[in-house]
Amino acid sequence: MAAYDYRCETDGVFELSFPMGTAPGTAPCPGCGSDSPRVFSAPATKASGGGGAPAGMPAGPGGRPPVPMAASMRPNFNNMNL
Repeated sequence: MAAYDYRCETDGVFELSFPMGTAPGTAPCPGCGSDSPRVFSAPATKASGGGGAPAGMPAGPGGRPPVPMAASMRPNFNNMNL
């Protein structure tokens, strides 16, 4: 089961569990029952030991330090209507 976030205009964000890939685009709010759209959030991850990156720096793929993303590739969150 995967956890999915939904945002109710009245009660805020709530989480529901569905089998992976089957979550509907909207779901009823458990508090007020209003139809609430699904919102996308970062997946939960668990770090495993032995990263190989220098102390204080998160490990990238293969244990190497991460490479900064080019400015043209960075997402622009300034125009999002949340």
